Amino acid sequence: MTEVRRVQKFGRSTLMISLPSTWVKSVGLSPGDTVGIEVLEDGTLRLAPLSMMQKKKERVLRIRVSQASSETMLTRAIYAGYLLGMDSIIIESVSTVLSEEHLKIIRNSVNNLIGAEIIENTPSKISIQVLIDASKYSASTIISRMANLVRFMIQHIEIAVLENKSYLLNEVMELEKEVDRLHALTVRQLLLSQMNRTLGKYLGIKPSLATEYRGVVRAFEEAADALNEAASILIKGREDVILKLRDRSETLKECLDTLLLIIDRTDKGLKSGDLYLVNEVINLIKEFYGHVKKYNEMIFKKLGLDESYLIIREFIDKLNEVSRDMEAVAETAFDIAIEETGELLDISKAYL
Repeated sequence: MTEVRRVQKFGRSTLMISLPSTWVKSVGLSPGDTVGIEVLEDGTLRLAPLSMMQKKKERVLRIRVSQASSETMLTRAIYAGYLLGMDSIIIESVSTVLSEEHLKIIRNSVNNLIGAEIIENTPSKISIQVLIDASKYSASTIISRMANLVRFMIQHIEIAVLENKSYLLNEVMELEKEVDRLHALTVRQLLLSQMNRTLGKYLGIKPSLATEYRGVVRAFEEAADALNEAASILIKGREDVILKLRDRSETLKECLDTLLLIIDRTDKGLKSGDLYLVNEVINLIKEFYGHVKKYNEMIFKKLGLDESYLIIREFIDKLNEVSRDMEAVAETAFDIAIEETGELLDISKAYL
């Protein structure tokens, strides 16, 4: 929450404001200490004890590879370095040059990581710099963006099936890549907030809740994976599968619209900390399972155990995976809401 302070005049030309006491205590500031003030490009100020500014040291991960180095391990190492908050990741070849496959992996990894750029590129060495201001990315804002992307993925699938616009299924895969990028950024932010309590305040979360929020972003990422797989199933399936899915369009629309409602209210519950709303989402998910069961039974009665039914059943299972991921988010949101409530939890209001 933004604190508002009135600017006061001190002497003939000096203006001053008081510092928030909670911040003063969290950084250990005492009378007589010096602070550093940095003017950022957008005109805002960054204020920190000078000792903290001077102590900040660039974190560097050096990765040495040979022609025989595992491509999978290199990908994971770059990704891990980013998540762990490294400022620079340097990949060096112990032989003459980096292999063609390693060069492709490095470039693909950089493209999938928000704020990462290649700043040095020689035949034997590539330096990746993470040029990102962690304090400008609120965790709640990024999570809400992930929720929106998952919502868009469902809308694309719904229109692709119900309005016979199958090309939109390819867009689902593009949206999933963006969810992956945001997932990596959020995990990086959360891990950095545990190392720097001041950053945690910028992110708008308590350091003690970092683990819970990491579970939330992981669930959104897995929901996006499930929707991506659902789209892939329809793309790879027989041409008549979408037609047969649309045969019970009202029930399918009811399922997908309920899933959209679940995601929307889960997102709102995370933002507001409203226990009643989060509890409502958990109950709504139980209803969704009933809709899916009903839809599956209708398709089975019409098709029996033919090949198209098995493909449709696989598609339906992916929708169930999404709802289970949202259930995990809602349950975590309930825990976060209780933590934010404090010592007194009032649930005396009648539940509607």
